[in-house]
Amino acid sequence: MRDVPRVEPSSYLLTRQTLRFLARDSRNPSAALIYWLGVSEPSREPCFFDVMQKFGPLLQLVLPDERPGVFVKRDAIHVVRDCGVVKRLAFKDGSSLDVRYAGPCCDLFDE
Repeated sequence: MRDVPRVEPSSYLLTRQTLRFLARDSRNPSAALIYWLGVSEPSREPCFFDVMQKFGPLLQLVLPDERPGVFVKRDAIHVVRDCGVVKRLAFKDGSSLDVRYAGPCCDLFDE
């Protein structure tokens, strides 16, 4: 019987991350910042278009200061709090994001 190297579980288990939202990288508008549930720092991808295609239908929203460019995954939203024109999206990991949206809260997440 030959010796088999010991492999630590952490080196071969893949973790499935859930998308919170995407934004354009202000330093490179063709790149994407990917915000994951449970991760405080975003990851970066060189091609925003490719990332948009990978994650399928996303909800495009505007930030309160009227900067465009956040694309939210509805499945990641736990609840929406109404603050008038500004809505606070509370994600399933406890993080939140304020967006500018005048419509009803129920439009922004799947109950």
